[in-house]
Amino acid sequence: MADDVGILPTRRLVAFLAVLEHGSVSRAAERLGVRQPTVSQLIRALERDVGTALFVRGAGALRPTPAGTALAPHAARLLRAVEEAGEAVSRAERDARRHLAIAAGEALATHVLPPAVAQLRERLPGLTVEFVVGDEARVVEALRSSEVDAALLTDRTEARDLDMHDYAPGRLVLIADPGHRLATRPRVTLRDLRDEFLIVRDAGTVNRRELEQLLSAASITPRGRLVASSLEAVKRCVESGLGVTLVPGIAVGRELREGSLIALPLETDGLDYRFVLATRRGEAPPPPVSALLEILGGNAPGD
Repeated sequence: MADDVGILPTRRLVAFLAVLEHGSVSRAAERLGVRQPTVSQLIRALERDVGTALFVRGAGALRPTPAGTALAPHAARLLRAVEEAGEAVSRAERDARRHLAIAAGEALATHVLPPAVAQLRERLPGLTVEFVVGDEARVVEALRSSEVDAALLTDRTEARDLDMHDYAPGRLVLIADPGHRLATRPRVTLRDLRDEFLIVRDAGTVNRRELEQLLSAASITPRGRLVASSLEAVKRCVESGLGVTLVPGIAVGRELREGSLIALPLETDGLDYRFVLATRRGEAPPPPVSALLEILGGNAPGD
Protein backbone atom coordinates (compact mmCIF):
# COMPACT_ATOMS: atom_id res chain seq x y z
CA MET A 1 0.00 0.00 0.00
CA ALA A 2 1.33 3.46 -0.79
CA ASP A 3 2.97 5.24 2.14
CA ASP A 4 0.78 8.34 1.83
CA VAL A 5 -2.47 6.44 2.14
CA GLY A 6 -4.28 6.72 5.49
CA ILE A 7 -7.75 5.30 6.07
CA LEU A 8 -9.10 4.08 2.73
CA PRO A 9 -12.04 6.12 1.45
CA THR A 10 -15.19 4.23 2.36
CA ARG A 11 -16.91 4.79 -1.01
CA ARG A 12 -14.11 2.89 -2.72
CA LEU A 13 -14.41 0.00 -0.30
CA VAL A 14 -18.19 -0.10 -0.73
CA ALA A 15 -17.77 -0.25 -4.53
CA PHE A 16 -15.09 -2.94 -4.22
CA LEU A 17 -17.26 -5.21 -2.07
CA ALA A 18 -20.28 -4.67 -4.33
CA VAL A 19 -18.32 -5.71 -7.43
CA LEU A 20 -16.88 -8.66 -5.51
CA GLU A 21 -20.39 -9.76 -4.49
CA HIS A 22 -22.07 -9.32 -7.88
CA GLY A 23 -19.14 -10.12 -10.18
CA SER A 24 -19.99 -7.18 -12.41
CA VAL A 25 -19.44 -3.45 -12.41
CA SER A 26 -22.83 -2.83 -13.99
CA ARG A 27 -24.72 -4.96 -11.47
CA ALA A 28 -22.77 -3.36 -8.61
CA ALA A 29 -23.67 0.10 -9.93
CA GLU A 30 -27.34 -0.89 -10.13
CA ARG A 31 -27.21 -2.25 -6.58
CA LEU A 32 -25.58 0.94 -5.29
CA GLY A 33 -27.86 3.25 -7.26
CA VAL A 34 -25.03 4.99 -9.13
CA ARG A 35 -23.79 5.10 -12.71
CA GLN A 36 -21.47 2.38 -13.98
CA PRO A 37 -18.58 4.79 -14.73
CA THR A 38 -18.70 5.91 -11.10
CA VAL A 39 -18.09 2.37 -9.85
CA SER A 40 -15.31 1.85 -12.40
CA GLN A 41 -13.59 5.06 -11.27
CA LEU A 42 -13.85 4.03 -7.62
CA ILE A 43 -12.32 0.60 -8.30
CA ARG A 44 -9.46 2.14 -10.29
CA ALA A 45 -8.81 4.66 -7.53
CA LEU A 46 -8.74 1.87 -4.93
CA GLU A 47 -6.29 -0.12 -7.03
CA ARG A 48 -4.06 2.92 -7.22
CA ASP A 49 -4.27 3.21 -3.44
CA VAL A 50 -3.20 -0.39 -2.83
CA GLY A 51 -0.74 -0.44 -5.73
CA THR A 52 -2.06 -3.54 -7.51
CA ALA A 53 -5.01 -4.94 -9.47
CA LEU A 54 -7.89 -6.26 -7.42
CA PHE A 55 -9.88 -7.98 -10.19
CA VAL A 56 -9.04 -10.18 -13.16
CA ARG A 57 -10.66 -8.50 -16.12
CA GLY A 58 -11.83 -10.54 -19.08
CA ALA A 59 -14.89 -12.26 -20.49
CA GLY A 60 -17.53 -13.22 -17.97
CA ALA A 61 -17.78 -12.28 -14.31
CA LEU A 62 -15.01 -10.32 -12.67
CA ARG A 63 -12.90 -12.45 -10.35
CA PRO A 64 -10.76 -11.14 -7.54
CA THR A 65 -7.00 -11.34 -7.79
CA PRO A 66 -5.14 -12.78 -4.77
CA ALA A 67 -4.75 -9.19 -3.57
CA GLY A 68 -8.50 -8.66 -3.94
CA THR A 69 -9.25 -11.83 -2.01
CA ALA A 70 -6.85 -10.74 0.75
CA LEU A 71 -8.38 -7.26 0.93
CA ALA A 72 -12.02 -8.38 1.13
CA PRO A 73 -12.28 -9.32 4.86
CA HIS A 74 -10.30 -6.24 5.88
CA ALA A 75 -12.53 -4.01 3.76
CA ALA A 76 -15.63 -5.48 5.39
CA ARG A 77 -14.18 -4.93 8.88
CA LEU A 78 -13.18 -1.35 8.04
CA LEU A 79 -16.68 -0.53 6.85
CA ARG A 80 -18.20 -2.06 9.97
CA ALA A 81 -15.80 -0.01 12.11
CA VAL A 82 -16.73 3.18 10.24
CA GLU A 83 -20.42 2.42 10.73
CA GLU A 84 -19.91 1.71 14.43
CA ALA A 85 -17.92 4.94 14.82
CA GLY A 86 -20.73 6.92 13.22
CA GLU A 87 -23.27 5.27 15.50
CA ALA A 88 -21.11 6.04 18.55
CA VAL A 89 -20.86 9.71 17.58
CA SER A 90 -24.61 9.92 16.97
CA ARG A 91 -25.32 8.16 20.25
CA ALA A 92 -23.02 10.53 22.14
CA GLU A 93 -24.69 13.53 20.52
CA ARG A 94 -28.14 12.20 21.41
CA ASP A 95 -27.03 11.56 24.98
CA ALA A 96 -25.58 15.08 25.23
CA ARG A 97 -28.94 16.47 24.17
CA ARG A 98 -30.80 14.32 26.72
CA HIS A 99 -28.68 14.92 29.82
CA LEU A 100 -27.63 18.00 31.75
CA ALA A 101 -25.48 18.08 34.87
CA ILE A 102 -25.12 21.48 36.49
CA ALA A 103 -23.54 22.70 39.72
CA ALA A 104 -24.70 25.62 41.86
CA GLY A 105 -24.68 27.01 45.35
CA GLU A 106 -27.67 26.48 47.62
CA ALA A 107 -29.47 29.74 46.76
CA LEU A 108 -29.23 29.27 43.01
CA ALA A 109 -29.99 25.54 43.16
CA THR A 110 -33.06 26.23 45.29
CA HIS A 111 -34.53 29.40 43.80
CA VAL A 112 -33.25 29.71 40.22
CA LEU A 113 -32.59 26.27 38.76
CA PRO A 114 -35.94 24.52 39.40
CA PRO A 115 -38.16 26.93 37.40
CA ALA A 116 -35.51 27.33 34.70
CA VAL A 117 -35.11 23.56 34.31
CA ALA A 118 -38.89 23.15 34.17
CA GLN A 119 -38.92 25.46 31.14
CA LEU A 120 -35.92 23.66 29.68
CA ARG A 121 -37.68 20.30 29.85
CA GLU A 122 -40.64 21.77 28.00
CA ARG A 123 -38.21 22.54 25.17
CA LEU A 124 -36.30 19.26 25.47
CA PRO A 125 -38.76 16.51 26.49
CA GLY A 126 -37.06 13.53 28.09
CA LEU A 127 -34.11 15.57 29.32
CA THR A 128 -32.55 14.16 32.49
CA VAL A 129 -31.01 16.68 34.87
CA GLU A 130 -28.57 16.32 37.74
CA PHE A 131 -27.80 19.05 40.30
CA VAL A 132 -24.54 19.21 42.22
CA VAL A 133 -25.01 21.56 45.18
CA GLY A 134 -22.20 22.88 47.34
CA ASP A 135 -20.02 25.82 48.26
CA GLU A 136 -18.09 27.67 45.58
CA ALA A 137 -15.04 25.40 45.79
CA ARG A 138 -17.21 22.30 45.26
CA VAL A 139 -19.12 23.90 42.40
CA VAL A 140 -15.99 25.06 40.58
CA GLU A 141 -14.20 21.72 41.04
CA ALA A 142 -17.21 19.85 39.67
CA LEU A 143 -17.01 21.94 36.51
CA ARG A 144 -13.24 21.75 36.14
CA SER A 145 -13.28 17.96 36.51
CA SER A 146 -16.10 17.54 33.93
CA GLU A 147 -18.44 16.13 36.57
CA VAL A 148 -20.94 18.74 35.36
CA ASP A 149 -21.56 20.55 32.07
CA ALA A 150 -21.90 24.02 33.57
CA ALA A 151 -22.07 25.89 36.87
CA LEU A 152 -24.08 28.81 38.18
CA LEU A 153 -21.92 31.38 39.98
CA THR A 154 -21.66 35.13 40.45
CA ASP A 155 -19.10 37.43 38.90
CA ARG A 156 -17.47 37.60 42.34
CA THR A 157 -16.14 34.08 41.96
CA GLU A 158 -12.43 33.65 42.53
CA ALA A 159 -12.23 31.16 39.63
CA ARG A 160 -10.74 32.93 36.61
CA ASP A 161 -9.97 29.95 34.39
CA LEU A 162 -13.56 29.46 33.21
CA ASP A 163 -15.70 31.05 30.52
CA MET A 164 -18.34 33.24 32.17
CA HIS A 165 -21.68 33.91 30.46
CA ASP A 166 -23.41 36.83 32.18
CA TYR A 167 -27.18 36.49 32.34
CA ALA A 168 -28.74 38.68 35.09
CA PRO A 169 -28.13 41.19 37.89
CA GLY A 170 -28.26 40.27 41.56
CA ARG A 171 -28.16 42.06 44.89
CA LEU A 172 -27.40 41.22 48.49
CA VAL A 173 -29.97 42.25 51.09
CA LEU A 174 -29.70 42.67 54.84
CA ILE A 175 -32.61 40.80 56.43
CA ALA A 176 -34.13 40.85 59.91
CA ASP A 177 -37.31 39.76 61.66
CA PRO A 178 -40.15 42.33 61.44
CA GLY A 179 -39.83 43.28 65.11
CA HIS A 180 -36.13 44.04 64.94
CA ARG A 181 -34.91 47.32 66.50
CA LEU A 182 -33.61 48.52 63.12
CA ALA A 183 -36.89 47.83 61.31
CA THR A 184 -38.09 51.43 61.58
CA ARG A 185 -34.83 53.06 60.52
CA PRO A 186 -35.01 54.98 57.22
CA ARG A 187 -31.42 53.93 56.59
CA VAL A 188 -29.00 51.39 58.05
CA THR A 189 -25.22 51.45 57.80
CA LEU A 190 -22.57 48.87 58.53
CA ARG A 191 -21.80 50.74 61.77
CA ASP A 192 -25.25 49.75 63.02
CA LEU A 193 -24.18 46.11 62.92
CA ARG A 194 -21.67 46.55 65.74
CA ASP A 195 -24.36 45.79 68.29
CA GLU A 196 -25.83 42.88 66.34
CA PHE A 197 -25.46 39.13 66.30
CA LEU A 198 -24.79 38.06 62.73
CA ILE A 199 -26.21 34.79 61.44
CA VAL A 200 -23.58 33.41 59.10
CA ARG A 201 -23.02 30.32 57.01
CA ASP A 202 -19.97 28.06 57.13
CA ALA A 203 -16.58 29.49 56.24
CA GLY A 204 -15.93 29.07 52.52
CA THR A 205 -19.45 29.92 51.39
CA VAL A 206 -19.88 32.94 49.17
CA ASN A 207 -22.38 34.65 51.49
CA ARG A 208 -20.05 34.35 54.47
CA ARG A 209 -17.08 35.64 52.47
CA GLU A 210 -18.99 38.63 51.11
CA LEU A 211 -20.32 39.62 54.54
CA GLU A 212 -16.92 39.32 56.19
CA GLN A 213 -15.28 41.35 53.42
CA LEU A 214 -17.80 44.19 53.86
CA LEU A 215 -17.30 44.25 57.63
CA SER A 216 -13.52 44.08 57.35
CA ALA A 217 -13.41 46.94 54.83
CA ALA A 218 -15.45 49.09 57.22
CA SER A 219 -13.45 47.92 60.29
CA ILE A 220 -16.66 46.63 61.87
CA THR A 221 -16.66 43.91 64.55
CA PRO A 222 -20.18 42.65 65.30
CA ARG A 223 -21.37 41.69 68.75
CA GLY A 224 -21.15 38.02 67.83
CA ARG A 225 -21.79 35.38 65.18
CA LEU A 226 -24.11 32.40 65.04
CA VAL A 227 -23.08 29.81 62.43
CA ALA A 228 -25.86 27.95 60.63
CA SER A 229 -24.66 25.72 57.78
CA SER A 230 -27.56 25.96 55.35
CA LEU A 231 -29.18 29.03 53.86
CA GLU A 232 -32.61 27.85 55.00
CA ALA A 233 -31.31 27.48 58.56
CA VAL A 234 -29.89 31.00 58.38
CA LYS A 235 -33.27 32.39 57.35
CA ARG A 236 -35.10 30.51 60.10
CA CYS A 237 -32.65 31.86 62.68
CA VAL A 238 -33.29 35.41 61.49
CA GLU A 239 -37.07 34.85 61.54
CA SER A 240 -36.71 33.71 65.15
CA GLY A 241 -35.04 36.98 66.11
CA LEU A 242 -31.58 35.54 66.70
CA GLY A 243 -29.82 38.14 64.55
CA VAL A 244 -29.49 39.65 61.09
CA THR A 245 -27.67 38.52 57.99
CA LEU A 246 -26.78 39.37 54.42
CA VAL A 247 -28.19 37.03 51.77
CA PRO A 248 -28.85 37.03 48.03
CA GLY A 249 -32.14 38.71 47.27
CA ILE A 250 -33.25 35.71 45.21
CA ALA A 251 -33.25 33.59 48.37
CA VAL A 252 -35.80 35.62 50.36
CA GLY A 253 -38.42 36.74 47.85
CA ARG A 254 -41.19 34.60 49.35
CA GLU A 255 -40.41 35.56 52.96
CA LEU A 256 -40.30 39.26 52.11
CA ARG A 257 -43.64 39.05 50.31
CA GLU A 258 -45.23 37.14 53.17
CA GLY A 259 -43.74 39.48 55.80
CA SER A 260 -41.93 36.85 57.86
CA LEU A 261 -38.70 38.71 57.07
CA ILE A 262 -37.94 42.32 56.19
CA ALA A 263 -35.12 43.85 54.15
CA LEU A 264 -33.31 46.56 56.08
CA PRO A 265 -32.34 49.65 54.01
CA LEU A 266 -28.60 49.04 54.17
CA GLU A 267 -26.56 51.81 52.58
CA THR A 268 -23.15 50.60 51.47
CA ASP A 269 -21.24 49.77 48.33
CA GLY A 270 -20.64 46.22 47.21
CA LEU A 271 -24.17 44.85 47.32
CA ASP A 272 -24.69 44.54 43.56
CA TYR A 273 -23.22 41.77 41.41
CA ARG A 274 -23.96 39.72 38.30
CA PHE A 275 -25.10 36.13 37.92
CA VAL A 276 -23.07 34.04 35.46
CA LEU A 277 -23.28 30.60 33.93
CA ALA A 278 -19.75 29.17 33.79
CA THR A 279 -18.42 26.61 31.31
CA ARG A 280 -14.97 25.15 30.76
CA ARG A 281 -12.74 27.55 28.87
CA GLY A 282 -12.59 26.99 25.13
CA GLU A 283 -15.32 24.31 25.05
CA ALA A 284 -18.55 24.87 23.15
CA PRO A 285 -21.48 24.48 25.57
CA PRO A 286 -23.68 21.44 24.78
CA PRO A 287 -27.19 22.24 23.47
CA PRO A 288 -28.98 21.92 26.85
CA VAL A 289 -26.53 24.40 28.42
CA SER A 290 -27.07 26.92 25.63
CA ALA A 291 -30.83 26.55 25.98
CA LEU A 292 -30.60 26.94 29.76
CA LEU A 293 -28.56 30.13 29.39
CA GLU A 294 -31.21 31.58 27.10
CA ILE A 295 -33.92 30.76 29.63
CA LEU A 296 -31.94 32.21 32.53
CA GLY A 297 -31.39 35.44 30.60
CA GLY A 298 -35.14 35.71 30.02
CA ASN A 299 -35.93 35.05 33.69
CA ALA A 300 -33.74 37.67 35.32
CA PRO A 301 -34.08 37.04 39.08
CA GLY A 302 -35.38 39.89 41.13
CA ASP A 303 -33.96 41.11 44.37
